[in-house]
Amino acid sequence: MFQDVGLTIITSLVLIMISVPPVLMLIWYIHDRRQSQHSILRNFPLLGRVRYFLEMLGPEFRQYLFDADDEGRPFSRTDFSNIVVQGKYLKTVIAFGSKRDFDKPGLYLRNSMFPKQKEEMRVELGPKIKTKRYVGTEGLFSRTEHLEDVEVSPWTMPEEDAVVIGPQCKTPWKVRGPVGMSAMSYGALGENAISSMSYGLGMATGSWVHTGEGGLAPYHTIGGGDVIMQIGSGIFGVRNKDGSFSWEKFREKSENPQLRCFEIKLAQGAKIRGGHVEGSKINEEIASIRGVEPWKTVDSPNRHNQFHDLASLFDFIDEM
Repeated sequence: MFQDVGLTIITSLVLIMISVPPVLMLIWYIHDRRQSQHSILRNFPLLGRVRYFLEMLGPEFRQYLFDADDEGRPFSRTDFSNIVVQGKYLKTVIAFGSKRDFDKPGLYLRNSMFPKQKEEMRVELGPKIKTKRYVGTEGLFSRTEHLEDVEVSPWTMPEEDAVVIGPQCKTPWKVRGPVGMSAMSYGALGENAISSMSYGLGMATGSWVHTGEGGLAPYHTIGGGDVIMQIGSGIFGVRNKDGSFSWEKFREKSENPQLRCFEIKLAQGAKIRGGHVEGSKINEEIASIRGVEPWKTVDSPNRHNQFHDLASLFDFIDEM
């Protein structure tokens, strides 16, 4: 009895597996023939769907199969891999050799005949920073990783070699590292991403967090490091309700000891008509940080209204 039931179930499953695909293909064929949105699907039912499938997978195919290691833009696979290997695995030593064609015209850095010894370099290697690194093994179809605790050197410039920003200010900012976070607003990045970078850059020392033009969020300062606040044409975070510049909010921000520098973003770059953020992306928290109304679309002008030429720009900076 049980054998008969099992055989019946298996037979039914086989029939379903055989009959369902043709039925679905027939439904798609009729739908593609009758729809009026895409001429390719109407002229080539079913087959036209393969084009859209390949278009969606095209970037991944090019990235992993067809693009050379140095062809990607704005960053090649080599650039990306170098950053990942150094940041994730803390490996800075690679094998000898180069994939660059040095016979092509161009500018190249030539090795010194008498390079400096490590002990002669003007760089601070201490105190050590406690962090973690990934240790893993890779196979053809598998990858295993685990974290381990390590101590690394900060590699910062000595105090006397630091770049001083605002030497005439009450609290000049001494930058002792050449690398920091690029501008990326809260909203474009989520709280977890910004918090992670804030903690990491705070641990690294000599670096900074950059707010982007979306205003200063609490996640930018959570790591305890230095922060650059960018002021774009929308003057988010330092604006009144009517969209004018708020000196009171600017003064409030400037009193934050972690906020070491203000950066004025003069224009919107490729966004000729100005910035645009849909209201659906502006929740209560983002609205509070930026000084705008929640759930309402916001457009930034293509340049600042506080100044219109170099003279008025420098007057505005002096007043700040």
